[in-house]
Amino acid sequence: MKDNVRFIGIDDAAFNREKSQKTFVFGVVMRGHNLIEGILRTDIMVDGLDATTKIRKMINESKFIGQLKVIILGSSTIGAFNLINFKKLYTETNIPIISVLPTLPDEMKVKAALKHLSDGDERFKILSSNPTIQEIEYVNQAGRNCKMYIQQMGLSNLEDVREILKISSFTSSLPECLRIADLIGQSFKDHIIS
Repeated sequence: MKDNVRFIGIDDAAFNREKSQKTFVFGVVMRGHNLIEGILRTDIMVDGLDATTKIRKMINESKFIGQLKVIILGSSTIGAFNLINFKKLYTETNIPIISVLPTLPDEMKVKAALKHLSDGDERFKILSSNPTIQEIEYVNQAGRNCKMYIQQMGLSNLEDVREILKISSFTSSLPECLRIADLIGQSFKDHIIS
C-alpha cells in the first residue's frame, strides 16, 4: 500500500451528558500520517441512532468520496451510545472500516449501560452484529511498537490492517487522522448545540 493514501478519521466532539441533545462529529481527511487535506463535520443525537446515516452522508457528499481508502473510527459507539453499524456504513460508502481501541470494552458494563435506554436490546444487537474485536501489534512511523484492539470490515486480512495502522500512525499508537479528529472534538468541551 502506498504511503500517501487518504484515510478519514472520525470522532465526536466533547459534550455535556446532562445538557447536550446533539454533538458534532468530525472527519479528518489525511494523506498518510502527515498531510491534512480536509475536515468534515456533521452532528448526531447524543444516545441517538443516527450516527451511521449521518457519517455516511458526510462522507458520500464530500469531495473526497472517490479518494478515501479507509474509514478509521475510535469505537463503534459515538455520542455516548449512538452506534455505528459497520455493515451498513461499509455497504453504503464502499469504503473499508477500521475501529481502533486502546483497551477492550467491558461487555458487562456496556450491557448494563444499555439497559438504561428504552431500546437497549436493539442497540446491543447492532453492537453484536459488528465485527469481532481482534488484538493487533504494529510499528508506527516513529518506530514505536504499538498494541491496539481493532474491528474491521472490508479489508482482506489482518496484514492489510497492520499496514494501514503503520502508515497512518506517527508517534502515537492512534492513526493521526483519528487523533486530530479527537483533538478538534475536545476543543468543543463547553459547547452545547441544540
